[in-house]
Amino acid sequence: MGERHGISWKRILIGRWSWKRPFYSATVCYLALALFAYFAADSLIFQPPGTPYPVKREGFVKIYPENKLKGSIIAGYYRPPEAGMPTILWSHGNAQNLASLTFTMDGLHQMGFGVMAYDYPGYGESSGEPSEEGCYVAVRMAYDFLLEKETMPEQIVLIGQSVGTGPTCHLASEVPNGGVILISPFLSAFRVMTKIPLFPGDRFNNLTRIREFDTPLLIIHGQNDQVIPQWHGQRLYEESKSESKTFVSVENAGHNDLFMKESIRLTEAIREFVAQFRKSGNGKARKR
Repeated sequence: MGERHGISWKRILIGRWSWKRPFYSATVCYLALALFAYFAADSLIFQPPGTPYPVKREGFVKIYPENKLKGSIIAGYYRPPEAGMPTILWSHGNAQNLASLTFTMDGLHQMGFGVMAYDYPGYGESSGEPSEEGCYVAVRMAYDFLLEKETMPEQIVLIGQSVGTGPTCHLASEVPNGGVILISPFLSAFRVMTKIPLFPGDRFNNLTRIREFDTPLLIIHGQNDQVIPQWHGQRLYEESKSESKTFVSVENAGHNDLFMKESIRLTEAIREFVAQFRKSGNGKARKR
């Protein structure tokens, strides 16, 4: 009836068929997804918890930028090492802050290690907004804080968990260090979802960074990790140039229950790895 009066409702609603049309549709869909990924990525990657810091502030510090009038103020948690022991610089996951880390940090400190954890911009009492670049600035500020405490670079062991592996790998590729531990790492933030490079503006390109440092490496990953599948960690292990590297696969463990499943085993693995870097000369940074 519509055709009889010169109106094609099918053409209006669906459009004229053309062999080019599927390509146009695919292009529009891709651009829409790419724009969404680019602009919404930070809100999806960073999920600051509202957990308040404890009233007792022993060990909590504020790290200021060189120019105190500009840049984010970073909140940190620092405990000095026993004589001759290395210091751990810990970058936490996307839904943690210092309030949820103090128990772990205190446990490592009781083993004699120095510990330094910090909050990303927009987390806890760190100022600013969360972003990839902000994390890079924050981890460098934490590293420089340790240098100001007269900690030798080869005595600093970098540990990153989940999204924290991003700033950890970045820092490891930029500065001398004693060793790197990656817990549940990813190749890059977008590839957790897409598996292959698909969109521009990806965040935390660990696959590129892992090739840029060769200090000792320990990677820990759960076999049943449904958030960041274990093949991410295995690929990073294979791409690493380190001559001293270890991959620990945790059976029957996922992303959030990794340490609940094998807390003793994993704590011991970290302890043995970090304990290599004493002032006797072991653990000298070998960054190219």
